[in-house]
Amino acid sequence: MSDFDDIYHGLFSRRKLIERISAAGLSLPLFDLSTNAQSKKGQAKKSSDDDDDVKLSPENIGGGGRVERNFYRGWIKKAKIPIVEGYSIFDAKTQEVQPWPEIGGRGIYLNFSGNVHMDGVIIEIPESKSLTPRRQFYEQLVYVLAGRGSTVFGDSQHQNKVDWGEGSLFTVPMNVLHRHSNSDSQHPARLLAITTFPFMMQVFGSLGLIDDTTFSFGERYDGSPDYFSKSQRVQKRWDKTNFVRDIRSSEVIPWEERGKGNASMFWEMGGNTVLEPHMSDFPVGSYKLGHRHPYEAIILTLNGKGFTLFDKEHLKDSDALKLDWKAGSVVSPPYYWYHQHFNTGDTRARYFAVTEGDFPKRLGIPLDVEQIEAPQEDPDIKKHFERERRKAGAHLAHPHRHDHHEG
Repeated sequence: MSDFDDIYHGLFSRRKLIERISAAGLSLPLFDLSTNAQSKKGQAKKSSDDDDDVKLSPENIGGGGRVERNFYRGWIKKAKIPIVEGYSIFDAKTQEVQPWPEIGGRGIYLNFSGNVHMDGVIIEIPESKSLTPRRQFYEQLVYVLAGRGSTVFGDSQHQNKVDWGEGSLFTVPMNVLHRHSNSDSQHPARLLAITTFPFMMQVFGSLGLIDDTTFSFGERYDGSPDYFSKSQRVQKRWDKTNFVRDIRSSEVIPWEERGKGNASMFWEMGGNTVLEPHMSDFPVGSYKLGHRHPYEAIILTLNGKGFTLFDKEHLKDSDALKLDWKAGSVVSPPYYWYHQHFNTGDTRARYFAVTEGDFPKRLGIPLDVEQIEAPQEDPDIKKHFERERRKAGAHLAHPHRHDHHEG
């Protein structure tokens, strides 16, 4: 049994919340991402049972005893694609990738514990090479971790080309034919894609439908020449756009309601109905209030350094797991677990997060965001933060403050 199974079927019983909408155990323990997590609860158990993906439904659900069908996990085992699991990776830029003949490059899947709707994938394109043209029946957001290149979208009648570089963010419209190319003859290019492949696999149970369907979503991609260049401010801190040149330095809008010094920007991209990207940064000498939310989140640090504490039932310093992060780290606390982000560096910390927005609400999950207000916070958490600050040798440029985290 994998680390994920221990969380999913023991500490973290998400199945009871979503009633089999997308119940799945998602793991293949080729690599262990959770080595940065200091757990005081002991190590998760592992099983040598070759058939450990077989799970039976509880007796009080649907008559009980039925085999739960884990289509995504079954695909992982059959495909034997290299994958990492756990809560984080420390550096997506240097994370080891493996040959991936199917796409014509190298890559690795990121299957974070607790996520059953979203996953991540790191894709590396060799020098001066192009990946295999593909169309995929799921949503995708792509961030450029390193390198420069271009992506061609659509067929000859509705074709667009996007030139991208490190820090670029763009969407791959659902089921649109596309091909990524590396423009650099000296260095590989590396992309991080966040997708809804797990959810689509669980719903349809067919890789053929996902990879071989030619249906065109005209309302998502119309092939217009300005599809990747137009941008519209639809709300105070929301832009409707399909390409951002460099999110590491792009505009964020102050959001004092979320905490002094906090700033954010959200994007509506590609007509996506599940993936909701946003960016946030917060000041030196500050940390976010502890909170949990009923949607999955995958978070990439763009700059700065710090750590995240997380736990299931509460957020006490003595019990919480700890993940250190820096620019390039990817963190994904399990669904509906409390978590809290801390800036121990001497610059503002900026991160890019992809969540599901209100998608779980549309599935009928009756849960809301819960926040631990400052008076209810475990006093040892602030002490822990101050110790980490001193250890990092960071200059305390601002008085300590609490900021709320929206994603």
